[in-house]
Amino acid sequence: MNICKDRLHPGEDRLRQNEVDEGVWALTMCVCVTVGANRREEVADVREGQDVTLECRFNNPALLSTGGQIYWMRQRNGEKDNVAIGDTPFDRSYTVDLEASEGRYDLRISRATYERDNGMFECRFKEAGTGSDLHTTTVNLTVLIPPGSPRIQPEQLTATEKQPLDLVCSSKGGSPDPQITWYQKGSEKHLDSVLKPGGGRDFPTTSVLTIIPGKDDDGAEYRCVVWNRALTDNEKMEATITLNVNYYPRITIGPENPLRVELDRPATLTCTADAKPPVSNVRWTRGGRFIDTRNTFSFEHITMDDAGRYVCQADNGLGTLREAEVTLDVLYGPKVSVISSKDVDEGDDIEITCNVTANPAPVTVEWLKEGDDLFRLSGDILRLHGVAAVNQGNYVCRAVNILNPTNADPSDRIGNATVAIRVRHAPGRTYITPAEPIAVQGEQSTLTCGADPPGWPIPSYRWWRHNSETTLTMGENFTIPRASHNDEGIYYCQPSNRLGKSTPAASVHVRVHQPPRILGKLQETAIHRVTETGLSLTCRAQGKPEPSIRWLKDGEELSPADGYYDILVEQSSLGQSNAYTVQSTLQFKGTLRFKDQLLPRDRGTYQCVFKNDVREASSSQLLRIEHSPTIAHKPNKVAFDVGEDARLECRMQAYPEPTFQWLLGPNFIEPDGTHYDKNDTTLVDDVYASVLTVYGVTEADYGSYTCKSKNDMGDYKTIITLQKKSRPESPAKLRIMNLGTDFVELAWDESFNGGFPETIFNVEAETSDGKSMSHDCQKKNPCKIRPLPQQTSFKLKVKASNIKGDSDFSEALDVMTLVDMESIPEPQEVYLEKSGKVLSFRVLPTDLMLRGQVELRKTGSDEWFTMKEYIPISTDSHDQGKISLGDDMPEEARIRFCSVFAENTCGNFQLAKSVDYLPATPSQAMSMQHMVAIIVGCVVFVAVVALVFLCCCCRRRNSKLKNKTADMEVSHRGVVTQQAPPPPYYTVGMDNKGLDGSLDTGLDDPSKTAIYSSQQYHSYNQNGHINSGQNNNGMGYMDNSYSNSNNGGSVNSQESLWQVKGHGDPQMTGQMSPHMSQDPRAHQYDPMVHGGYGITGYDDYSHYPPAGHQGQGMDDYQGSRGSYMANGDPYAAVNKPRKRSDHMDGSYDVSGMPDPYIDHYDQGAPEMHADNKPQISFDESLESGYSTPNSRNRRVIREIIV
Repeated sequence: MNICKDRLHPGEDRLRQNEVDEGVWALTMCVCVTVGANRREEVADVREGQDVTLECRFNNPALLSTGGQIYWMRQRNGEKDNVAIGDTPFDRSYTVDLEASEGRYDLRISRATYERDNGMFECRFKEAGTGSDLHTTTVNLTVLIPPGSPRIQPEQLTATEKQPLDLVCSSKGGSPDPQITWYQKGSEKHLDSVLKPGGGRDFPTTSVLTIIPGKDDDGAEYRCVVWNRALTDNEKMEATITLNVNYYPRITIGPENPLRVELDRPATLTCTADAKPPVSNVRWTRGGRFIDTRNTFSFEHITMDDAGRYVCQADNGLGTLREAEVTLDVLYGPKVSVISSKDVDEGDDIEITCNVTANPAPVTVEWLKEGDDLFRLSGDILRLHGVAAVNQGNYVCRAVNILNPTNADPSDRIGNATVAIRVRHAPGRTYITPAEPIAVQGEQSTLTCGADPPGWPIPSYRWWRHNSETTLTMGENFTIPRASHNDEGIYYCQPSNRLGKSTPAASVHVRVHQPPRILGKLQETAIHRVTETGLSLTCRAQGKPEPSIRWLKDGEELSPADGYYDILVEQSSLGQSNAYTVQSTLQFKGTLRFKDQLLPRDRGTYQCVFKNDVREASSSQLLRIEHSPTIAHKPNKVAFDVGEDARLECRMQAYPEPTFQWLLGPNFIEPDGTHYDKNDTTLVDDVYASVLTVYGVTEADYGSYTCKSKNDMGDYKTIITLQKKSRPESPAKLRIMNLGTDFVELAWDESFNGGFPETIFNVEAETSDGKSMSHDCQKKNPCKIRPLPQQTSFKLKVKASNIKGDSDFSEALDVMTLVDMESIPEPQEVYLEKSGKVLSFRVLPTDLMLRGQVELRKTGSDEWFTMKEYIPISTDSHDQGKISLGDDMPEEARIRFCSVFAENTCGNFQLAKSVDYLPATPSQAMSMQHMVAIIVGCVVFVAVVALVFLCCCCRRRNSKLKNKTADMEVSHRGVVTQQAPPPPYYTVGMDNKGLDGSLDTGLDDPSKTAIYSSQQYHSYNQNGHINSGQNNNGMGYMDNSYSNSNNGGSVNSQESLWQVKGHGDPQMTGQMSPHMSQDPRAHQYDPMVHGGYGITGYDDYSHYPPAGHQGQGMDDYQGSRGSYMANGDPYAAVNKPRKRSDHMDGSYDVSGMPDPYIDHYDQGAPEMHADNKPQISFDESLESGYSTPNSRNRRVIREIIV
C-alpha cells in the first residue's frame, strides 16, 4: 500500500487505481494539493515492462487558453530532461493526452524501464511573457522490481556466551529499497535491528541484528525476511542462519543439597557440568583442599568427620571458572553419656546431668527407672530429693530424635545411658528365685538370693539347709552340680552388709524330679505275617513325677476306641525317691479285627512316648506285615484321545516285593518299547507301582486293562479302564473342614476327572426356602464358601467341570453356619426375687435359636458356678422367662444367651437386680401391643371430641350472625334497597360458604398484608393484630372471590354478606383480645375510606353505627370467627387475610386499573421480593364488571365502576 508523504497537503486526496489485463495494479497514485491550487505532488508505482499514465489536471481549464507553454519534464539521477512539450513527446515510448477544454494533460509511458523511467516527472505550465509557473504537478514514479535474494553474513560463525554478535542481512536489485525484518524461529515477533537503505537497485540494503547470545541461543535459528512493493503480501524472500554458541559450564551438584546421610551409611556426591565445549573433568575441593576429579565422589561409610561443604569446579577454556557447593549433612542418633554410678546416703539430694549429642537435635530427653514403669522425668537433669532405699536402682537417660535422610523415609533413633544410684542401706526383705524350684536328677540346678531393697554396699549371702547351721556357700547363687533325691529339702538364705542384715531369712523347698527313662526298649524292626494273632508291644519307663504314656502309629495317636488296639498300663513306686515305674502294652486286638488277626494295615512305625513335667522319652519299632498285594490307587480309569500316549499306573501295597503283569482282555501284554512300555518302581510304606505306557492310542487300545500283582503271599488283580476323554464324574464324600458365622469350608473326594487335570469345581448352597447361591472354587479343595448369613441351614452340593462339560451334582450335605456372638441379644429386665427364689428375665425378638446359661454366686464366695441345665429361650415375642433356683438362695445371679448349636457361642452376661418381689411384667398387666392400641385409640377419641366441639361452636356463631343479619335487614330495609354492597369474596370450594374453611390456615398470618392499604385513612390492623411498625393495615383481598351464590342467593343479594368464615388457627384461641390494648375506634367504619376504593355499594351503609365492644367472650379473642369482620362491622371492608401467593390465579390483569399490589409492596413491605407478590387474574372477555376465573376452585369477583 502506498501512503502520501507527510509533506503533501491533506486537503484534496484522491486515490486512483488502474488495473491492467494481467490483473495487477498498473498505477497507484495519491494526489495531495499543497500550496494554493497551482502545485501538486503525486506518487505512482509501475512494474517494469508495463504501461502507466501520469495525470496532470487543471482545476481551471481556461488557464490553458492564456497562451502559455505546457510541458512534461523528467528528473533522474540529478539530471533533468524534457520528455514532452505541448502535444509533442520526445520519446517513442511516451505519448501525451492534451485536452485543453477539459484541463487534462496526461503523459502515458509504454513498457516502463527502470533505467529510463524510475525517477520524478513534472508537468508544468509557464505563463507566456513572464515564464512564471502557473501550474506544477510532480509525480514520483517508482518502477517496481522484486528484491534480490537475502544474504546473511557471516555465513559460518561461532559465538561466545555474553559476547555481542552482529548478524547482517543484505539484499540488492530491488526497487524500491526493500524492508528487511528479523525473526527468531518459533516466534512472529519482530526483532529490533538497524536498517540501512541502499538508495537504488544497484546498491544493497542491509539490516544489522545485534544479539548477545546465551546458552539457550545455541542451535537457535534466526531468519531475515525481505519484501518490497513489487511483491504481494504473501510473497516474501527470506534467509536463515543457525547459531553455534559456546557457553560457560552449568554445574549440577547433588543428588540433593543439602545431602542428608545417616552415619555409617554409604553416600555419593555427584557433579555434572553442561558446557560447550564440554569440560574434560571436574575438580572437587573441600576447604580449599583438592579431593578428586571424578564426576562422582563416593563414601563407603560416612563418618562425622565427613560432614561439611564440598565444592565442584569446572572450566571449559572460555575463560570463566564455574563452581557449585553441596553440603553433606551427617545424621546420627543420640549419643548419651552419664556418670556410671553415684553413691549417696539416705536423705541426700541427687542431681545428675545427661549429656546428649545428636543430629538433628533430639525431640525427647527423659529419665526412666529400670523396673519402675511409673517413673518418668522429662529433661536432661535428674533431680531426686531426700532419697531413700526405694530410690536405689538404675536410672536411664533416654533421648530420641528423628532422622530424615535424603530419599528415605523418616525414622526414630534412640540413645540411652544408665547411671546406677546406690543408696547406702541394709538389705530389705529377702527372696529366693525360683520360688518353687524343681531340680532335674543328674543335672545342675541354681538358686538365686536377693533382697528388696537390695542393700548397699553389696551384701554377702549365707546359704544353709533345714536342721543344719552349716554354711553351704556365701554367694548370691547356690548351685547343685548334679541333683539327686538326697538334695531335696528346705534351703535358707540371708543377706547382710555393714549396715545390717535382712530379717527374717528366706527359704524354699527344693524338689528333685526324674525325667522319664526307658527301661525296656522296643525292637527296631519286626516282621509278622498277616492273620497272626496275639501280637503285642511292651514299653517300660521310670520317672518322677509319674510319666504319662501314649502310643503312636506313623505319628498319629492310637486309641482303643478305634476298634483295632487295646492299651494296658501298669505302675509302681520305688522307695524313698518316689520315682514311678510305668509299663504299657499295646495289644493288637479289637472289635474290628477278625479273631484278633493282624491286617495289612498294621504295617507302620509304632512309638511309645513317656512324658512328665521334665521332658519326654520314646522308643519306636517298624512293624512289617507279610501279606499279598492290595490295591493302593484310585480311580481305576484313565482317559486319552486317539493319537496320544496313554499312561496307566497300578499301585499295590505288599510285602515282600511283588511282581507286575499287564493284560488287555485275556491277552498278556509284552512291552516292546514301540507300542507298549512298562516301568516298575518302589515307593514308600511297602507300596510299589507299575506304569504301562501305550504309545499312539488307537481305537483298538480302548478297553479294560488288568494289572496283576503277585508275591509269595499271594496275588491280586485290578481293572484299569482306558477310555476317551469325557466330562468328569460327580465328587463324593462331602465333609466340613471348618465352620464360621459367615463361611463354610468344604472338602470332597475328587472322582475321575475325565482325563483333564485342569478340572474345576463349583459349589451350590441352597437355603431351606429354596434360594440358592453358587460359588466358583476353581481347583481349591477344600474350598471356603463366603459370605453366608449366620445361623442359616444350607444344603451344599458340588459339581466338577472340564472342557467336555459338567458332572452331575454330588449328594447334598446339610450344614448350618454359626452365630456371631455380637448379634446375640442381652437379657432384659433381669431380676432375682429373694422371696420366691426365682430368676426372671425377658428377651427381645430375634431370629436366632438361643438358650439361656445361668451362673450363681453363693454368699461368702467369689467364684461363679454354672447351673447344669440350659434354659430354652422363646424368641418369637417379648418372652418372659422364669427360672427356679432351688432351696439354696444365691447372693448374686447372672444370665446370658447362647446359641443352641454351639454352647461356647454366647453373648454377654447380665447381672440380675435383687428384689423382694418381681415387678409387674407386660404379660401380667398388658402386652405392649395392647398398650399401643389403647394409646392410639385414646388419641383418636380426643381428636373426634375436639372436632365435634369445634363444629358446634361454628354452627352457634353462624346462627348468631344470621339472626343479626335478619334484624338489620328488617330495620334497614328501607335504606338498603337500591344497591347491594359488593359481596364478601368467599371461596367457592364448598356449597355452604359458612362451612368452607379453605382459608382458615391463613387467616392469622401477620406476615401477610392486604391490598389497598395505602388508601386508608385509619389503620385496619389485619387478623386482629395491633400495628407495630409494619404496614399491615389494609384489606380487600381478591383471591378465592365469590361468584354466583351457591346457597341460592343472587349476585346482588345480601345473603352472602353474612356467610362469615371461621378462623382456622387453633393457636390463636388462647390469646388476649386486641381490644384490651388498642383504641376501639381502630376498626370503625369510615365512609370516606370505603368510598376511596372506587367500588360502589359501600356508601349505602355509612349511616350504620359502628359496632361497639361487646365484652370478652369467645369472639373477642384473636382467631375467633367474629374477628373475621372489621371490628365486628359486617359492612366494613372485608378484613380477610390472603392465602399463599402460590394459590393465586395468574397475574393481576384488569384493563385500565393499576396493580394494587405494586404500591403496597413498594411502601409497606420493601423486604418482600417482587416474585412473591400475590397475583390475581381476571378474564377481560367478560362484559360484566365481575370476572370469573376459569378454575372452578379459584374464583375472583371484581367490580369496577368507571
